[in-house]
Order: sequence, then C-alpha cells, then structure tokens
Amino acid sequence: MKRIMTLLLAAGLVFGATAGSAKAVELTANGTWQFGWSWMESAGGDTSDTFKAKQRLRTQFNFIASEDLKGVLFTEIGNGNWGGSDGWATGTDGKQIKVRYAYVDWVVPVADIKVRMGLQPIAQPAYTFNRPVMGKSYDVAGITASYQFNDMVGLTLAWTRPYNDDDTPHNSIDTFMLAVPVTGEGWSVTPYGMYGAIGSDAMQSAYDGLHNSDPWEDAWGSDIKYMLAGMLPVGGFTYGDGDSGNAWWLGIGGELTMFDPFRVALDFVYGSVDLGDNGVMDLKRRGWAISAEASYTLDFVTPTLRGWYSSGDDSDPYDGSERLPSLRSISEFTNFGYDGGWYDADQIGVGSNGQWGIGLHFDNIQLIEDLKHDLRFSYIQGTNNRAMADFYQLVGSDTTGTEGVYMTNHDKAWEIDFDTKYDIYKNLAMHVELSYIKFDMDEATWGNDYKYVKDDDAYKAGIYLTYKF
Repeated sequence: MKRIMTLLLAAGLVFGATAGSAKAVELTANGTWQFGWSWMESAGGDTSDTFKAKQRLRTQFNFIASEDLKGVLFTEIGNGNWGGSDGWATGTDGKQIKVRYAYVDWVVPVADIKVRMGLQPIAQPAYTFNRPVMGKSYDVAGITASYQFNDMVGLTLAWTRPYNDDDTPHNSIDTFMLAVPVTGEGWSVTPYGMYGAIGSDAMQSAYDGLHNSDPWEDAWGSDIKYMLAGMLPVGGFTYGDGDSGNAWWLGIGGELTMFDPFRVALDFVYGSVDLGDNGVMDLKRRGWAISAEASYTLDFVTPTLRGWYSSGDDSDPYDGSERLPSLRSISEFTNFGYDGGWYDADQIGVGSNGQWGIGLHFDNIQLIEDLKHDLRFSYIQGTNNRAMADFYQLVGSDTTGTEGVYMTNHDKAWEIDFDTKYDIYKNLAMHVELSYIKFDMDEATWGNDYKYVKDDDAYKAGIYLTYKF
C-alpha cells in the first residue's frame, strides 16, 4: 500500500508540474451580427418572394496564448431567411452554425516569420475594388508564411488546397503563391505569382460532387461552383472530362498616396489554365484584367473614378476561353450588380471577368454627424464576342451561370446606387441601400429569351442593422 501511495504521489507531482507549465489562454471575441429587410426585383425572372427578412451572425473567437501565438475560430449563422424551411420557420431547429475560419497564428522563434495554418481567408494582392482571381472572401485550407526583411520589403508564401476528394487518386488541386510587397513613403507596389497543380480527376470529381447529396449536401453554397465556372470555358463539361493540368497567374498592383488627399491605384493580372482537351474542345482558358481608381478626399465627400477592363471570349467556342481564369472572382464595383453590398444579390456577376466598366462614385458624403451616404453611377459592358451567344445558349450548364450574366460586346447595363449609413450607437449602425439596374441585352444577339436576364429592370431597397463588437 505504501508503494502504491508513493507512486500516486509521484504521478501527481509530474502532472502538476506539466499543468503548471501551460500558460493561461486569453479568450476574446469580435463579430458582425446583421439583420436585414429587403425588397428586390431580379432581372433573371426570379420567382422567389420580392420581400425577404434575413439575418447573418458572424462571430470570431480568439484564443490568445501570447503575442506570438493564437488560435482563431470564426463561426457563421446564416444567411437565414426568416420563416424558411431550413431551420428558420417557427418551431424548427435547423443546423445553422458553420465554421468559416479555423486557424492558428504563430511566429517562428528567432526568425520572426509569421505563420498561419488552417482554414483561412486568402486573397490575391489588390489595391482596387477588383480581385478577379481570388476574392477577399475566398476561404480555403492551407498555410501562409510572411517575413518582413525591413520597413520597405516583405515576402509572403502561401500553399492552399482548394479541393481534394480522398476517395480516389489524382483528384486534388493545389496552389502556390509568392508575393513581394514593397512600401515606400507615399507609395506601395506588390508583384506576385501563383501556380496551380490540377489532378487529372479533380475537376470532374468536383463537378460530380456538386450533383450528389453525399458528401456535398450544401455544395452549391460553397466556392466549388465558382472555381469550376472560373477555370473552364463555356461548355467545358458538356462533352466529357479533361486531363491533369497546370494553371498560373502573374500580377502586380500598387497605389500612390504621396499627393494626399489624392490617391491613385492600379491592379493588373494575367493568367492561364490548360486541362488538355476532351476530344471536342480545348479545355483551356487564358486572359487578363486591369482595374484602376483615382480618388480625392475632401472633408465632406470622396469623389472617385473607378474602372476596369477584362479580356473576353473570341468567336470560336472550341479553342478554349480568352477570359481570365479564376478560383473565386470577387468585384466590389457596386453593391447590387456585384458583391459590394450586404444583400449579395450579384445581379450582373460575383466577379467581373469578360466585362468592362466605368463609374463615377461619390463616397462618404457627410453633411450631418453620424450620417454618411454613397452615391454611385456606373456603366458596364461585355467583352465577349457576340458569336458566342448561340453556343452559350446551347451548352450553358448550371456551372456557367455562377460567374454571372454572360455579356457580349453588344450587351450593356447601367446601375445607380444610393446607400446611407447612420450610426445609432458606437457599435450599432443602420444601413439603407437603394439600387436600380437597367439592362440592355442585345435582342439581335440573344433573341428575347436569355436565361439570366428576363427583365430589363432590376431594383433593390434594403434596410439593415449591423452590430459590431
């Protein structure tokens, strides 16, 4: 008995010493909780209700061990449509909590290299409203490492795995990115490059997964659909599978602020992806995009001129696509036609590839304390050859439309946005978004039955409350 007591005492001392060496973790939380009531008439002939009441709760938990080590868990509830059958109707209890980010930040001792590993937000370097390859809401698993050589030059490396079905071989997609941010007094520039390795079965496996309930119950809510649409030409899956492939992008962006309050920013990127051919058409896509903005900040308003141009498809649908390939294209050019608002209506497109546009925007109009307005006038036109319209109508699949409205160089749209933000409290704001889009899809090109634009007009009126903490 004495021997047993001695062993228990020794074990207690060991475990006590181990527990004592672990540092206490500080837990903090921040988030954005949004509630919205909106009226929308879609140009796509949407048969859903015009009025919707929604909420979305995003909460980030930070588990901080020290200034060099922390873990982050980012959860999201919603978007939830009040009264919806997926857990928002009276008496229901749906599974609504989703994990958006889950990663660890840590600093390599001595070397001062910052590392982030896990499910995280990764975006291409950008200084304007446009991220045509990887948008800022692109959530992907991977590892990023960054190092600051001095006050002027840094280095960022990233490996991501957007897709992998471990049931079969040769079906993963991996990307490797290198960026070199350089910052001077009143200016900054970031050249970058990215390579993508695509397994021979990866694209087909991802496509098949979108149409099976197991294991992709909510796959159409994921970024997989955008990746498929952004990496393939129109009709890429109509005639069968392709081969393993390679993708690459080269880009550069920068801004000039030395003449403050005047600011100029520019982004350019060129990319290519080649998946061979499927016996009927080339599964290739290569193109480019350039975007720019110039603003002058006054005390009561910031007038800004914004614009972009991206390459479009030529008249031959079988030689691949001449649009820029993308993993998750995001444009915040406007808040109704694109992804710049809370409603995420994306009437023209999530991204802006295959289009060009220009806008005169008046941001941060403030004549009364705690009350701000944005007024934006925008024009958008397609860059795809009009000869592609017949082929698009013939083979356009359910992955094609995820990039948005396919616009030829004979199609155009005008958009007007007037947004208001009122700070009720320091952490609570009310937003009012009013938008109108006038489409002019060329009837001689499309006839009168284009799938994604049934009506010439689209409008949105929304009231949203945002609690930030």
